[in-house]
Amino acid sequence: MKERLENIQALRGVAALMVLIAHIVGAEGDYGGNGAILPHFLYMGVVGVDLFFLISGFVMTHVALSGERGAGPAWRFLYNRAARIYPVYWAATALLIVLYAGKQFFFAEPTPFPNPVETILLLPDDQYPLIPVGWTLVHEMYFYVVFTIFVAFRPLRLPVFLGVWAAIIIAALALGGFGVNAWTKIAFNPLTFEFIIGALIALAVRRGVTRLAYPALIAGIAIFSIQTLLFSDKLYPNVMGQFVLRAALFAPPFALMLYGAAALERSKGALAPAWLRRTGDASYSIYLIHIPAFLVTGKLISIAVEDSRLDNLLLIAVFAASALAAGVALHRLVERQLLLATKKLGDRLFAARSQQTVAPEKAW
Repeated sequence: MKERLENIQALRGVAALMVLIAHIVGAEGDYGGNGAILPHFLYMGVVGVDLFFLISGFVMTHVALSGERGAGPAWRFLYNRAARIYPVYWAATALLIVLYAGKQFFFAEPTPFPNPVETILLLPDDQYPLIPVGWTLVHEMYFYVVFTIFVAFRPLRLPVFLGVWAAIIIAALALGGFGVNAWTKIAFNPLTFEFIIGALIALAVRRGVTRLAYPALIAGIAIFSIQTLLFSDKLYPNVMGQFVLRAALFAPPFALMLYGAAALERSKGALAPAWLRRTGDASYSIYLIHIPAFLVTGKLISIAVEDSRLDNLLLIAVFAASALAAGVALHRLVERQLLLATKKLGDRLFAARSQQTVAPEKAW
């Protein structure tokens, strides 16, 4: 399979827009006047996170099975994943720290920041990182660390590896290991099954299992639409923290969408609209920067415009525009440059590592 998966990029765009829309609904409540305009069912966009987790499992499997395996490639795999997550996240976090400092200086509104080490390193913690969506990145880094084991050991077969991983989580949940501390809440979280399902879908598509692409995609969209339009009052926020139920409800429709989109591209070359694929390219930056964008624009509009329905309309429009503009700018001006820089650094580091490994053999 080719390296770039266009429809997977489009699904990333879908997931980022889902989260963005859900948070616009919340921001309207925080900064707007009485009489919210946006409907409650849009809150369901928060489960775009679950779609991200399935996509992550798919992409990591594609990357691992398309490249070399062994100890050396495993280190490079982990480096690449860390380089993909941390630098842009640190840039967005630094910006948010500056904004919160300005908020305290100009408006005497302090922001608690009790976990700087956990925030910066994306370590498990009982409190959210400073950028709230960073909680999902803690899960992502856990996925990558565990998946590195698969990359490191060539004899491991992916279905066996995923089966053992799933069995460990099930056993830990059955024995009450989930709630021991913040680390076990990550290691044994049922949301990990979404990553595992995404990996299995990638394996199936790579093996040419693509005949049910259209029915799967349509069914996935239909199921999630029904969940959102008919049951959002019961599902949000009631099941968001019930991770077993959350995974059971949302993994199936998103798995069908993921399989359908990937299988259509693989078997028929059918691609999602270009604008959605471009949104997917900037999805990580949009995901990170939309909260800081809301902080600035929400505060400015709440000061300049009196509470009214007009205020709400203006807030919604500005929230959407500012978040998308900031996300695209962060992607083009910062994320791309950091990815190029970390790739060059990785090439040098791992070339040097390879030379150090080979040198004793040449001397002998």
